[in-house]
Amino acid sequence: MKKIVLTTAAVLLSVLLVLPAAAQRGMGGGMMGYGQGYGMGGGMMGYPIAPDVPDKLPAPKSQEWLQKLRDVLALERLSYAQYTADAEKFNTWMPYHAVIPQEEDHVRAIERLFAAYGMPAEGKPAAVAETKTITEALDLCAKMEQDLIPRYEWLVKNADDHDSAGILNSILLQTRHHLVMFDHALRMGGRMGPGMMYGGGYGYGMGPGMTGGRGYGHGMGGMMGYGQGYGMGAGMTRGYGRPYAEPGKPLEMKDAQARMEDYLKSTRNPNLKLGKIRDKGTAFEAEVLTKSNALVDRVLIDKRTGWMNSAY
Repeated sequence: MKKIVLTTAAVLLSVLLVLPAAAQRGMGGGMMGYGQGYGMGGGMMGYPIAPDVPDKLPAPKSQEWLQKLRDVLALERLSYAQYTADAEKFNTWMPYHAVIPQEEDHVRAIERLFAAYGMPAEGKPAAVAETKTITEALDLCAKMEQDLIPRYEWLVKNADDHDSAGILNSILLQTRHHLVMFDHALRMGGRMGPGMMYGGGYGYGMGPGMTGGRGYGHGMGGMMGYGQGYGMGAGMTRGYGRPYAEPGKPLEMKDAQARMEDYLKSTRNPNLKLGKIRDKGTAFEAEVLTKSNALVDRVLIDKRTGWMNSAY
């Protein structure tokens, strides 16, 4: 009798200890995703991924540049709020739940940039628009992403330091792909359900069991080499991985191939593969293809700096 009581007490204690942890980690039907509401089904583990911002960076000298960065931060905050509201309102999984975690990462990265400059991240987002249909909502999302692209391009081009330019360029790459995703959803009339593969093989589809937490595991994720010798971490992280070329020497074809292979591995997307790499003079141009050889993107790798950006 005493043994039964002790066994029962041990089981109850184990349950009480496990339940709070499970509630915090958002468990799906199998693996755990460490995100808010992005728990996973029986699939891959999702990891927190955001651009790695140094603790300290030189404060930008241009007040115009700083104001434009504040404007972008306000727009990213609005995008996150708008997408979250519309996803809940229309009970739509894709492409919102592929984009929302990245939007949150964009906000966090820019806030960290201001902290690194020793400045407050000022500004509040505008009110969320009241959309009436899923088509109207997706159209608004596409316009919001389209508005951000030239702003990021200007910030990258006029940044004072390579770290800031690299971080913003990685966000720019994701923003371009967000636009592709919303445009595709519009062409489908908003009919994208859980688990649906996005874009006929683009690999953006993320249903229950794909990724959760802050993990991407879909599409082109984020990518950025912050100069020669900087490796490719998972997604957008600035990992100090193996160098791709000797310091001071331009990248060779084999270095560009190694960089792209590491990038594709970091996306954790089994539907993507590396296509042809062409020498374009000052840069290499690499094709990103689906397994069925459909073109997803062309990526330019600067021979001198190692920076990567979409050719489009």
